[in-house]
Amino acid sequence: MKTITENLQTPVREECDVVVCGGGTAGFIAAVAAGRAGAKTILIERFGYIGGSMINGAGPLHSFFNLYKAFPGVEPKQVIRGIPGELIERMQASGNSYGHLEQDKGGNYDSRITLMDWEEFKDLAFTMLEEAGVKVLLHTMVAGAVMDGDQLTGVIIEGKSGREAILAKTVIDTTGDGDVAAFAGAPFIKKHETTTVGFPFGMTGVDMTRLVEFLREHDMINQIIEGDKGSETDHVIRLGFELKKLPEFKEFMEKEGIWGPLGFSYHEGNFNYINGCALKSVDATDTQIFSEAEIKLRHQAMTLAHMLKEHVPGFEKAYVSWTPASIGVRYTRVVECEHDMSLEEIVNGARFDDEVMLYGFHDCAPRIMIKDGGYYGIPYRALIPKKVEGLLVAGRLITSEWDAHMSTRNTASCMAQGQAVGVAAALAAREGVLVRNLDTDLLRKELLKQKVYLGD
Repeated sequence: MKTITENLQTPVREECDVVVCGGGTAGFIAAVAAGRAGAKTILIERFGYIGGSMINGAGPLHSFFNLYKAFPGVEPKQVIRGIPGELIERMQASGNSYGHLEQDKGGNYDSRITLMDWEEFKDLAFTMLEEAGVKVLLHTMVAGAVMDGDQLTGVIIEGKSGREAILAKTVIDTTGDGDVAAFAGAPFIKKHETTTVGFPFGMTGVDMTRLVEFLREHDMINQIIEGDKGSETDHVIRLGFELKKLPEFKEFMEKEGIWGPLGFSYHEGNFNYINGCALKSVDATDTQIFSEAEIKLRHQAMTLAHMLKEHVPGFEKAYVSWTPASIGVRYTRVVECEHDMSLEEIVNGARFDDEVMLYGFHDCAPRIMIKDGGYYGIPYRALIPKKVEGLLVAGRLITSEWDAHMSTRNTASCMAQGQAVGVAAALAAREGVLVRNLDTDLLRKELLKQKVYLGD
């Protein structure tokens, strides 16, 4: 490969206690938590909004609760609380979330789902960051690491102002792809070959009532929630169905790797989110491969939308009104941390002395479920990378075993992980210690003050 040599002097734009790299759900919550805990905090985000995969492809929030409907007699337990819980409460209070809705069908996959208006969320997210005193840099990419031996002391960023540095006592990597960890030399493995990337889309002008009637006639529905969304006729909120049962779709879907679809309808006449398009084994850390996958998935999504209009009653007058800013990535780099969650720990509800959150959902349910509708803990050390100081990680870049990752990577889990690392980074700055050496009892006490649920 041909190379060039550069001799750079990079201006330091900011110095702070905590810099959070990646404004998805983990990074957003981490920044709010750090700011509320008294740290001077900066959040870096590559897009022009906050929320990452949650509003760019992940759809409804799963798993604020345990999977109680799969186990008769088990009571519902909200295990994700703290700042994520506050977010939903504030969205619901403003009329922009239906709150935590119980599944009418499909409750052995996820007993409750949580929906919100994405555009309203974007506004509230910025409000919460402002309230916490967090400085936000949008349209900005992490381009390198500032190292002092094995200690990460800041990051190089690239934005409209060019190449700059931000120095920090602690860096939090919530990029999803482990970009900061890789730049800093933390050990990692790549796992993209074990799963798919996706590309959901939304359609407006869908007769949801007629659609559901057709699907019921053909016994195609596998998940549904109906409720009041301000319409006299349209009461469909959550909808998943087996499209392959229609011969017009079977060959196309199997050839392309399309599944489902599974989606939701937040507003009358809108199938706001339709998930099912997919490609296997895409390395989203490779620029060319990432680009080619996005082009293929955009073609795939539009073809599927046209087929729905042609063959499925209810879609006759519909049109595509939303596509995500980029493809939905589940798995790329996995950062080696001081503890790697195993499937055995997850399904058996393992608990840890240094756990910083609890979680009760697995994305492969009902095939893989947590024992007795319970929940498990994620320890603080699962968020501390090996061989690099001054760095914490959270989100889909932890957990190397695919079956285990299918639990820890989900959005509500990422939110709770974010609150844990945000508080930890702020406390380490206040106490003058490396995050690796932070007193976990002190961390857990502060998390409890921020209303995180750590058990009864």
